[in-house]
Amino acid sequence: MALTRIDSRLSDLSFASSLSEYDTTSGSSISTIIVPGPGALTGKAVKALGVATLKGFGRIIMARHWATVVHAFPHTDEQAQKMRHINEIYDDLLEFSRPGMYSHDVNSRAMGLILAQIGAGQTRFLIRALTRWHPVELYILLSGTLTQLAHSWNPLLRGVFSSPLTRSYTDVPSDKWQYENPALVLVLFFSKVIRSSARACRVVLDVGYLDFLVSLLHHYLHSDYNLYLACNASLLDITGYGETRFRVASHPIVSLWPTGYKCDLFPFKVRREALLLGPDSDVALVERSPFSEISLVDLCTQPDISAITPDELLHSLVFHVTHDQALRVFLARNSYQEKLLLLSRLFSCLSESLRLEVGSPWENVLWRYQFSFSLHFIAAISRSSPENKRVLLHAGAAKYLVDALRVVMPDSHESAIGMVREHGLFGLLKLSSVPHPPMQQSLLSAISALLGKTPSED
Repeated sequence: MALTRIDSRLSDLSFASSLSEYDTTSGSSISTIIVPGPGALTGKAVKALGVATLKGFGRIIMARHWATVVHAFPHTDEQAQKMRHINEIYDDLLEFSRPGMYSHDVNSRAMGLILAQIGAGQTRFLIRALTRWHPVELYILLSGTLTQLAHSWNPLLRGVFSSPLTRSYTDVPSDKWQYENPALVLVLFFSKVIRSSARACRVVLDVGYLDFLVSLLHHYLHSDYNLYLACNASLLDITGYGETRFRVASHPIVSLWPTGYKCDLFPFKVRREALLLGPDSDVALVERSPFSEISLVDLCTQPDISAITPDELLHSLVFHVTHDQALRVFLARNSYQEKLLLLSRLFSCLSESLRLEVGSPWENVLWRYQFSFSLHFIAAISRSSPENKRVLLHAGAAKYLVDALRVVMPDSHESAIGMVREHGLFGLLKLSSVPHPPMQQSLLSAISALLGKTPSED
């Protein structure tokens, strides 16, 4: 059972007025966020137990919640997946981290647990909890995080500033980040917060994140390629929201940030891992990365994704990452009809390419790359939400996959058409029980993702 929080009343009227700057919109839905707190639990007992009993009763309940939180940490994301009431545990952890609401010891230990999860890169459930957190509380937490770790990302502060909580962040058993700059893990964490919602992105910008990136540029980026990739990806995440591009464009970072270099063709595995990257995933840090070619000026001036011609957009999505986050945001919050129009145009281009290369397609490296992309593109969008899966079906994705069978599995094409006639499109799922080479397996995975159930449909 989670602590039930109520809105804290801020005595500073100028700070309280900033509440109006944050809406509660995430994607296309609108919800009212109630900031939980322990007061509601004890409040219900006032009438029955009386004010004299209330204080002790509240302490007992909070002590039990705190003991549960401490017992649950640290953990990996995989371990957290199996824990009972993990969402409530994270809600309570954030509650206990609120400065001034609990004892200094409890605040510090709660913040230490949060920093340990960030330092280990195990933040899936923390990010999800932050999306439920009030934007003002999120601002306080993120600004506190940057402050506590300031001397880990700004070497000029190491001789004059220190925090006992820094060890919680750096002294974690993490093979993945063992030899990396401590600032890298922080950038990856903020990137996932940014990708969680437009509101969270605005809060990240409000705490001075662009200034933070400029500091990294000055001190580290000339010699740390992985950190440069992570920062580029983070800027791509920010500019994926059309309404935040003007804030980047009006900041000095736009003229200071180095322009990346263009690569002819990235390994497909690298491109696939970067596709529609969400808040649960980290950026792949590899030598030939699509994030190395980012131009911040181009990101800030890019038009709305629906205004780009289908051919140009398809080429960008296949071979670059410039419009990846803009497309992910578009699919998350635009209307059904707008998504249908955009995806229909893309599949029209893909189908035309399929018809043109029906003779000997495998000899064309670029065609093969685009075709592989299209299969993973369908699978990724199908798994993003039930509505996006319906949009794909109406946009012609199923027909495209049936036509693709003729190219990838010519011997199975006629039997597949027969299954469709007898059982409908779901007859194609019967093909997935047979082992196939990688390209055929990718095709069957796309069919299964498009026609099978997503977790939210169960």
